[in-house]
This record gives sequence, C-alpha cells and structure tokens, in this order.
Amino acid sequence: MSVQIIIDPSEVVASLTQMLGRIDHFKRVDVGMGLSDFQTQDMHRHRPFTMRSRAKGMATTKIRQHSLYEMMRSGRFRARVAKRFAKTVHISPTVAREYLRYSTRPILRAEMYAVLGERLIRLRDDEITWEKHGG
Repeated sequence: MSVQIIIDPSEVVASLTQMLGRIDHFKRVDVGMGLSDFQTQDMHRHRPFTMRSRAKGMATTKIRQHSLYEMMRSGRFRARVAKRFAKTVHISPTVAREYLRYSTRPILRAEMYAVLGERLIRLRDDEITWEKHGG
C-alpha cells in the first residue's frame, strides 16, 4: 500500500506575496499618511509638512510649535530684537540672536509622542494582517 501526498505551494506563495505587497505599501504610503493624519487630527494642523521617500520606504514629518507663517514672523521679530540687543551689549547680532532664545522645552510633549506611537501601532495592526483585504 502506498500513500501519495501532493502539495500545491501556489496558495502559500500567493499569500506570502500578498503579505509582502502589504508591507511594501505600508512603508511607502501608509506611514506618511499616518504622520500627516496625526498632525491634522491630533495637533490641528491644516497643512502638515511630511516628506515621503517612497523609493526608500521612509517618511519624515516636521513638527512646529505654530504655523509656518507664525514661525517666520517670530523669526523676523527675534532678528530685530537681537539687533537692538547687540547694539546695547556690543556683540554681533548673530551671537545675540542665539543668546535670546526663550524656551528650552521640547516642541512635542511626551503625551503627544505616546499618542503618535499608539496611532502608528494601530495603523500597522490594521494594515498588515494575514486576512485578505477587499476580496
């Protein structure tokens, strides 16, 4: 008596290929969208600055204390104050501008880092699963 077992690996290969596609899409698209969504929904930014390098599978976001317009305006104000301060103390305006920094607190509080981490983990768990997506 002989037993013959035939194994068709096509389903396993298709499943692994589909998972690799999901991982590739996650790192190229979903991470950047998650960073932008975090700034839009949790930090109430209208136009978050997120750089996406899809070829490398990386995303970077710039988090500012205020809008870019407010940051530029305060930079010009700080330059004027530094120029006046430099005249009174007799130092260069560049040195005075670095001297006149008011806050050393981090821009993003620890609570917001935790929210960002939870959001990205939730996004990973939703997007990278072994179940079939959409059909």
